Amino acid sequence: MTPNELNYSPIKKLCLALVFSIQKLKYYFQAHVVRLVPKANPIKFMMSKPVRNDRLARWYLQFQQFEILYIPQKAVKGQALADFFTDHTIPDDWELTDELPDEDAMVIEVQPPWNIYFDGASQHG
Repeated sequence: MTPNELNYSPIKKLCLALVFSIQKLKYYFQAHVVRLVPKANPIKFMMSKPVRNDRLARWYLQFQQFEILYIPQKAVKGQALADFFTDHTIPDDWELTDELPDEDAMVIEVQPPWNIYFDGASQHG
């Protein structure tokens, strides 16, 4: 980043990161639907505002060339769990038993506690 770009607001830095990724991965953006999963959604908020300066307007036009879907992070977490359950279904012929295949499964070996020695040095960081 240039020294001027370091002074951008956090929202402009996020937009700039998306612009850089579009420039580097342009063919991937053209061939696929891009799903943008941000922690917050400042890019979508910023692009919905009616008044933009010239830089943001140029970036917005660059974003509009591609199919970018803004997906909230919470929806992705729930969908990942649902996808896992659909991919790992229990077969119909599966039988549940209370028997363990190994006799050593219930053996617990108690280890002696560890002793940790310090030399008095500490660091707050």
